Amino acid sequence: MERRVNILDGLRVIAILMVLLYHYYSRYSVKGYIEYENIDKGIFQYGYLGVQFFFIISGFVITLTLDKSTGFIDFMKRRWIRLWPAMALCSFVTFLIMTIFDDKGLFVKSQKISNLIFSNSFLSPALINEFTGWDFAYIDGAYWSLWVEISFYIIVAMLFFINRISLNRNFGILSVFFIVCHYVFISATGKNFLAPIIGDEIYQFMRKLIGIFNISEYILWFFLGMQLLQLYKFKKTKNLIIFTVVFLVQTLLLGLKWQTILFCFISYFVFLIFIYRPAYLAFLGLPFISKLGIASYAVYLIHENVGVLAIVKLSEYFGIYNWIIGIFMIIVSFAFGLLSFRYFENPISFRLKMFFLKSKKNDYKKSTH
Repeated sequence: MERRVNILDGLRVIAILMVLLYHYYSRYSVKGYIEYENIDKGIFQYGYLGVQFFFIISGFVITLTLDKSTGFIDFMKRRWIRLWPAMALCSFVTFLIMTIFDDKGLFVKSQKISNLIFSNSFLSPALINEFTGWDFAYIDGAYWSLWVEISFYIIVAMLFFINRISLNRNFGILSVFFIVCHYVFISATGKNFLAPIIGDEIYQFMRKLIGIFNISEYILWFFLGMQLLQLYKFKKTKNLIIFTVVFLVQTLLLGLKWQTILFCFISYFVFLIFIYRPAYLAFLGLPFISKLGIASYAVYLIHENVGVLAIVKLSEYFGIYNWIIGIFMIIVSFAFGLLSFRYFENPISFRLKMFFLKSKKNDYKKSTH
């Protein structure tokens, strides 16, 4: 199993590279922050799907690790211990760099200490702002996906510790319910049908609520990962057929673009290779690639605002060759991630485990999840 876990780390590298290339060469180019003379703005326009690929991996791996926890609280403690050290470091470094170097005000919200503190809560700013009138924001735009991840952790852990035997069935039913709610309250078709029945005020409230608790938009990806785990464990054709039917219905209800649906199936087939022919993906499990995958969480947290600011500020010195800066920042981001994991996340996680979980000394192992 360890060899296959290493391959999953390699898949994380693919996912994070997609996101980095999207942010450095497409998203902020389209927004007008960065100008490239020799690169098409749309070249990596679907790189944002790397985040969804991370969700698939989470659905697979987190479900696999639930057995290691003694209960819901224990599970959530373990997830916090894994996630918070990198968040604390990366959010502080981002805040520091933006405060010192962002003289053009490209990322003003990254310079507010209130946003630095709030980002470490892992909550969605919309959740607090909507009910308090405050104006919190993430210290870095990439942090939005953590709220989705946390929502998944809560749902899957609750279902698991209520009835672990029926976890996949219950999660599947719940995911269909969430997606139907998303369709009914977010789509124009749903509005035209439902608003006249329940009243516009209630409809708008529900629409806003689903927008805040946006797991409904992404639960499909976690469900895909969970079902692939079932296929990995039991190799039952019946499971594959049932899942494929449910999966198709969900993609239709979400109204996904054809490019996104295509990516769903590409991801699906990559995992089928991982499950049935892991030797074909063995290169992704090489030690160095695996280490990069383990460091991908910190890479994700640090890369966006810091990397884009660096590209903007250095572009005047590189002229038409400013595309090189993005490559350099990818290398810097991975180097930061490796150092963060080795010298900060691992030691801090160990101490947190000792305090919160009363772990023994031999628990000091690298975390791959």
